[in-house]
Amino acid sequence: MGTMRHINILGITVALAALWGCGHRSNGADGGETIPVEKEFVVKNDSMLYGLVCDGTSDSVVVLWPFHGDPVAYSCVEARQDGRIIGKPEIGDWTGVMVNPEDTTEVTMVVDLDQLKGTWTYTVMPVMKDLQNMSKRMQRRMMANVPDSVKETFFVPREYGFTLKRGHKAEAVGRVMRRNTLEDDSPVVYPEVKRYRQWHMSNGRLLLVSGAGTLHDGASQTVSYVVDTLDLVYMDNDSLVLEADGVRCGFHRKQNGMKANEAAERAVERQERMER
Repeated sequence: MGTMRHINILGITVALAALWGCGHRSNGADGGETIPVEKEFVVKNDSMLYGLVCDGTSDSVVVLWPFHGDPVAYSCVEARQDGRIIGKPEIGDWTGVMVNPEDTTEVTMVVDLDQLKGTWTYTVMPVMKDLQNMSKRMQRRMMANVPDSVKETFFVPREYGFTLKRGHKAEAVGRVMRRNTLEDDSPVVYPEVKRYRQWHMSNGRLLLVSGAGTLHDGASQTVSYVVDTLDLVYMDNDSLVLEADGVRCGFHRKQNGMKANEAAERAVERQERMER
């Protein structure tokens, strides 16, 4: 862990590209997997065991009632020491564990999936359109000359992220529903919002699935899925840390996706009034 870069992306747009642009992807054209449109995305070769947390679970033991079979008690001492307990498993919670193949009485990872569900966001800032291809040093110089009134009007933070729901459904957070009719004339641009549709777990890692579009080939139709594969580093009630390719990103829990961008919606409304 010591050799990995630790980047706090709150307010840093660059880390967005580092996480979503450089994360591990599924095989296939354009980093996606082409699947018949009538079929759902299927996770393959997943060794994680899923079930409900039962009475008897403690700091050293997790008792899991799998969906098929009887409750089993596993030692989780080493997993806790290694920081591989993601969340705080509570009785009745839907949870996934990775069983140690060399010692089936212990688990190497525990993830409370019920606690993982919800809306997780981080803050992004826009960049001036003319600055996108400039060096960071030149960007700082140019920004120093931008009037404060312009910064207050256009440099409004937005919340990006995702909502994980029941049934493996996912939604992206970051879209501002009130569209600025003069958006093309705005001096700033925000990063693209990834439109997630599903989420899954696979071998202790989080898969965020987005649809890249429907392809038509004669009478058949296929949909191209793009999968971002992320490592779970830490989670508590309000914080989540994910990692991709050595880059760690911190998220905060929000009430819901609509609440996350209320301030941005109001800012766009103000901009529209100014431009009329």
